[in-house]
Amino acid sequence: YMFKHPKEVCMSYLEHCMLSLKFSSLLFIGSIKAFAHALYPDIFVTSTSDLIVDIKKSMEVAGCH
Repeated sequence: YMFKHPKEVCMSYLEHCMLSLKFSSLLFIGSIKAFAHALYPDIFVTSTSDLIVDIKKSMEVAGCH
């Protein structure tokens, strides 16, 4: 087995890869929204806190329980 980490979190390489890519996408979009919110505070008011909740939920159901 080439990589230890996916196995340590009870995931296959592909499962881990897809989840990490999902998080990367969510964080990229979240970063853009946070930047826009910094410049114009009346938009994306809850986007960062919503993102944190969404990522936490995803992590709770992925891999080892």
